[in-house]
Amino acid sequence: MDDSPGGPDKEADVLDHDTASRRLALSGWLVRASGAGGRPALEVRSGDRLVDVSVATPLVTDLLRGGRRSATWSVAWGQLPPHLWEDPAARVEVRFAFRAWRRASLQVGSLIVGGAYWVAEAPGDFRTVLASAGGSEASLRLRRA
Repeated sequence: MDDSPGGPDKEADVLDHDTASRRLALSGWLVRASGAGGRPALEVRSGDRLVDVSVATPLVTDLLRGGRRSATWSVAWGQLPPHLWEDPAARVEVRFAFRAWRRASLQVGSLIVGGAYWVAEAPGDFRTVLASAGGSEASLRLRRA
C-alpha cells in the first residue's frame, strides 16, 4: 500500500543513457567514469570526499554496489551486467522503499555512467533500494551519508 502523496509507485523519467561525469541534482554528489586499458571504473564523490571507487570486471558484477541516504535524498549505484555494457537501450530498474516494501516505494530512472555503471537518486529518506537489470536483482539497506 502506498501512503505517499501522488498515488502508488510513482515513476520518474529515465535519465540519459551514457555520460562520463554527472553531478546529481538532489545530493550534489559527483559520479565520474574513468579507467584505462579497456577496464571501466566509477568514482562516486561527495564534495572532496571519495565515497566509492570500482573497477569493472566481466567476472564479478556488483549490480547494486552502494547506497546512501540523508534527510532529503537517497542515492544508489552499481555495475551493469557485462552483456549490457554496449547496449544503448540498457536500463536498470530502481525502486527506493521506506521499510521492507510494506510502505510507499518510488521507482526512479537510472543514469548509465561510462557504459558499465549506473546511478539513481530519489527525493526522500528511504531505507532500502532494489535494483534489477538483465535478469539480475539485488537489494540493499541504505546507510546514512
